Amino acid sequence: MKCIIIGAGSFNNPKIIKEKDDLLICADGGYLYAAKQDLKVDLLVGDFDSLKDIPLDVETVKLNKIKDETDLYIAIEEGIKRGYQTFDIYGALGGRIEHTIANIQILVNLKSKGLNAKLIDDKTIVEILSTGTYIYNERCGYISLFSYTKESTITIKNLLYEVNNKTISNEFPLGIDNEFIGKESTVTVHNGLVLSIINKKND
Repeated sequence: MKCIIIGAGSFNNPKIIKEKDDLLICADGGYLYAAKQDLKVDLLVGDFDSLKDIPLDVETVKLNKIKDETDLYIAIEEGIKRGYQTFDIYGALGGRIEHTIANIQILVNLKSKGLNAKLIDDKTIVEILSTGTYIYNERCGYISLFSYTKESTITIKNLLYEVNNKTISNEFPLGIDNEFIGKESTVTVHNGLVLSIINKKND
């Protein structure tokens, strides 16, 4: 059971699968992407600066244009109110870099609350990793791991470059472009927060 959020940023045509118990919330112009895929929208949130024709058959939360939070963040808050703890967020990468950075900060905010979230497009998955072991079944493609705290300690197994209890810092991009090699791989975060970026490629 997850909450799907569709923002109004660059979309890159990912196919979204909504399952029975999933909640789909669109932030403003993200509704247009959902409409193109004939997805049933459960809630529409925004100040509607990018969506001009507001549908009448969808529950709507209209926001003031002057606010501290982004439409996307408030859409996620609505999902939290409804009891969801896992968020797949689309339409939140690419486009203006300041919006992408803001959306990564949202991931950190959610992780601090014990919630799980990913920014997703057709080729890329971005998430924040906290202490624990993460299992990947990607056959090919790349994963980059950056410390989001001053230092983090990680162990990597079954990727092209393996490390054991390696300390990485937020001042040097040591973890860029490690490669999946067709095996189940693991990343263990021993301490700190790690920004994970997966870039897929065709098998």
